[in-house]
Amino acid sequence: MKIQIKPTEKPVKLEENLEKRAEEAQTRDGKVIVEIEDPGLMERLPGVEKFWIDGEEHEGLKGRPVQEQAYAKINSQKDLVKAFLATIDGYDLRILECGDEWDLRVLKRFNPDIKELEFDEPKEVLDIEKALFEYEGLELVEIDVSEEDIEMVYEYMMY
Repeated sequence: MKIQIKPTEKPVKLEENLEKRAEEAQTRDGKVIVEIEDPGLMERLPGVEKFWIDGEEHEGLKGRPVQEQAYAKINSQKDLVKAFLATIDGYDLRILECGDEWDLRVLKRFNPDIKELEFDEPKEVLDIEKALFEYEGLELVEIDVSEEDIEMVYEYMMY
């Protein structure tokens, strides 16, 4: 199915992200044209403002195309929501600890390139400079989410 996408920013980066999941992706006049089997992916892809299928307009997830790596640990519903919000904000996560495989599967619906690492501490060799948790030598990615919003965002993720 051919889909036309209006990216929130960086159309070429969005095209690169889509090339991994699409039969064809190309940027023209600031829009990304993609040939893809699962049009539902467009609703879960960070960096999509709007998209058109057969001339019908749909809202995208918004956010930024995934472009920068950061470490994350997921041991609670709050950690999962923060990881999701970081993904929407353009972070390609490397998971050090994941208390539940289901949580990882849910995140991968929004970015299949998320990786679960075999170790529990950041490694310099990976050259990742940011984390969703405090760690000496890494820049903290602050994701503010209220307790009331955690449940709402979590339910959206599960939909």
